[in-house]
Amino acid sequence: MRVGVGYSENPETASAGRQAVLDARRRAGREEPCDMVMLFATARHNAAVLRKAVAEAVGRGVPIVGGGAIGAMVNDAYGYAGDQIALALFWFESSHCHIVAEGGLTGDENEVGRRLGRALAARGVTKDSQVLLFYDAIDRTRGDMRLVMATYLLEAVEETLGFLPDLNGAGLQGDYLCTPTRQFLGDRVGEHNAMALVFGGDVRIDSVIMHGCRPATPYYTVTKADGHAILEINGEPALRFMDGLLGPSIVPEQYPFFLILGVNRGQKWSAFDEASYASRLCLAIDRERSGIVMFEPDMTEGTEFQIMYRSLNLDYMVPKIERLFASLDGRRPVFALYIDCAGRAAGFGGIDMEDAVVVQDAVAGRIPLLGIYTGVEIASVQGRPRGLDWTGVLCLFSVPR
Repeated sequence: MRVGVGYSENPETASAGRQAVLDARRRAGREEPCDMVMLFATARHNAAVLRKAVAEAVGRGVPIVGGGAIGAMVNDAYGYAGDQIALALFWFESSHCHIVAEGGLTGDENEVGRRLGRALAARGVTKDSQVLLFYDAIDRTRGDMRLVMATYLLEAVEETLGFLPDLNGAGLQGDYLCTPTRQFLGDRVGEHNAMALVFGGDVRIDSVIMHGCRPATPYYTVTKADGHAILEINGEPALRFMDGLLGPSIVPEQYPFFLILGVNRGQKWSAFDEASYASRLCLAIDRERSGIVMFEPDMTEGTEFQIMYRSLNLDYMVPKIERLFASLDGRRPVFALYIDCAGRAAGFGGIDMEDAVVVQDAVAGRIPLLGIYTGVEIASVQGRPRGLDWTGVLCLFSVPR
């Protein structure tokens, strides 16, 4: 496999697409037609116009996959909340990729997940298959804004398949305002889809989770929940419990996009292991029911959790990335995909250092890097793929030497 990445912040969509393709070809040093394009863009760009421009530049028969992103990065450029587009051109050589897409996420994640599971089964997917999952995270078809739940989608895929591959992925959105976006589904542009990319041949995808959060409290227990709303903690109304715990310095109106709860999927009393934790970010508060609304609905009654604090020092990232490279057992790395929570961007998260720069410096010029800022990240915690919040997931593609 050979990969070239391209980037543009040109506000003129067609020109931006063409520039990114030229940039990717230049970096890869290849002019022959590629086998697939992975393409992401912010909501400022018209998806149909962008796809048409990229297709004309690479050849109309080349499948284009991807969708919306709040921002993007490559080895030497990054940006968010603007006119960013980024893409990767793939020359598969001894590898291949099957594209499986199912629409209808405005209705029922479970039904879409079951259909996606059946389609993956038909492709012969196993527990060892190398899979990326991208889905439209935003539903505004009912007038208000609803988040599409990765938890329900993954559970339904598992119900049909009987297992989940060790997959990585993202819930896609095009800006911080949750503007509706469209997805690139191989041969077309669509909306409200879940899409799986099943890589085969000699390619392998290894990944590492980075969220930089550590427990700040003992364990507490959810004693009442409704969907993705936590209504009671330790037998008290959730808002009252949190207010009493956190005190007047952090009022409930500050909880959304600030309060992070950690669910330890490993051994409860063992030494802290970041890879065993699923971070859960508060989305909103429910004053009427004295509840806390989370991004995912998996903090059900009986779930034990801790309040997490964020590290403002990103030095923890580099050793994790180096260990990922060192774990390849002699295989040759060819491409890195970084799936990054948009809340981790310095301009949004209120920190001094961009984690995009840390990843760029760690990957350096070793291999092509494509990164996207997302709404939800998916990676395996204790051997099970889960939707995550406030997380960076670095996926390293490798082939035999």
